[in-house]
Parts: sequence; C-alpha cells; structure tokens
Amino acid sequence: MKMRHGPPSGATYHDESLYVAALRGSAVLEFDLENNEVQTLVSDFGRIRDTYVEDDDLYFITNNLDGRGNGRDNDDRLVRINLTE
Repeated sequence: MKMRHGPPSGATYHDESLYVAALRGSAVLEFDLENNEVQTLVSDFGRIRDTYVEDDDLYFITNNLDGRGNGRDNDDRLVRINLTE
C-alpha cells in the first residue's frame, strides 16, 4: 500500500491497529490490520512526529517549529486522544 501522506515518522500498535505518524502529510493514520483498511484519524494539528499508545489513549507529538512546518501558538506539544470515545 502506497502512503499518500509521505513516509512515516513514527508508529505504534494497539488492539489490531497500527497508528502511523506522517510529518509531510500532517496526519495520524490508523491501519486496521484485521479489516485491511486505512483512515485518517488526526489531521488538524500540523506535522506529526511520533505516536504512542498506553491503555486506550493515543499520544502524539507535533513538530511545527523546526522551520519546515507552519508554527502556531501552543506548538510543539504532546496531544492525547482516547481511542474508545
């Protein structure tokens, strides 16, 4: 499967899904390994550097202040999203 969001910058596995960070694509992609489907889970935080899952929470870090992204207030930061909601 070709990634239209560019190469991955980080990934983590949880509950039959692979969560992949894409810097250039500014997204977190969820690959459902059981159903062989992919969806954009997050796309409004700018460049995403890496992902991590603990319990049912997905954590990711933004990377917009490195001179390549469009920096905004509160960048760069750690964001948490609950995967069960």
